Amino acid sequence: MNENSAKFVQELFKKYYEAVKSYDIRRVEKRELAFSAFGKQGMVRHTSFPNMPALVDYVVNNTPLHFYYSSAYYDSPEATMDNKKWRGADMVFDIDGDHIEGADKMSYPVMLSSVKEELKKLLNLLIDDLSVGKENLEVVFSGSRGYHVHVYSIFDNLESQERREIVDYISGRCITSDYRTTSRTKWDDKIDLVSASLNEILASGDRKWKEKIEAETGELVGKLTKVDIRKSGFIERNARKIAAKKFSSRIDEPVSIDIHRLIRTPGSLHGKSGLMVVTIPLEKVDAFDPLADSIPLVFQDNSEINVTKKIALDFDGASRELQEGYVVLPTYAALFAILKGSAETAK
Repeated sequence: MNENSAKFVQELFKKYYEAVKSYDIRRVEKRELAFSAFGKQGMVRHTSFPNMPALVDYVVNNTPLHFYYSSAYYDSPEATMDNKKWRGADMVFDIDGDHIEGADKMSYPVMLSSVKEELKKLLNLLIDDLSVGKENLEVVFSGSRGYHVHVYSIFDNLESQERREIVDYISGRCITSDYRTTSRTKWDDKIDLVSASLNEILASGDRKWKEKIEAETGELVGKLTKVDIRKSGFIERNARKIAAKKFSSRIDEPVSIDIHRLIRTPGSLHGKSGLMVVTIPLEKVDAFDPLADSIPLVFQDNSEINVTKKIALDFDGASRELQEGYVVLPTYAALFAILKGSAETAK
């Protein structure tokens, strides 16, 4: 990014933040805030604000490239880590395109659609399996490649190892052959469902039962008979494997275990896309379109850029394949192309 483009981006970010009146941060006075500045390495950390107006004023006067807050609550959030006095932390789950198999070969919209499927599986596990009340859940689009799910109140006092047990449940690790739950959970219902499906193939009398079993399990049957399969543990082993793959959610595990994690602030801009970090009501998760609903209203005018490297843009239902050269685009699309290193401002 050249100097003119850097100035262009910073002016747009400042324009956006001047219109923001509040950020979706609960108990802001107990949180550590952290900021990445334009043109500087590292982050400004260990800052705190007594109330939301003070934070809003700071952001307007110190336009950040990235903007985070702590999942943890502290007595003295502005102090060094050893002196903050930890008082609990939200449990945060992060689902990102990096965790989706084959995401590097997907288009941006397809990748985001795959990530949303993982999000929905996570929400099902939290609500249906772990009985987390919807009033304790908050879903946030990260502004780039995924979603964050914040769980408030009920897990606040858990230490990292206790959070690891929840992560093991969400990831399906708790039902692998070397790590089993000591009491029956809803994973057992899922395993039973898969086992019944596999046993139905065996009982069907279908001449192609071996091919169907192999297609379901990804495991060669070879010379095993139906009797062999029923006695060998083949069904149970594969039912666990299939259930884990089908119903678990691919989360960034270290994020959920960390009791001091910094997470992107809802209402801020993502510094690598120019899109908003958006809080999504649970009932609107299915309908949420990240490539339309996260576009800032203040970026709806047009801007001129010189494309330096071809890039695909998919926003608000419109798809564009940009080649090198001059083009006029909606400002949000122009900003995205610049931040991705594929364009420079034509100013």
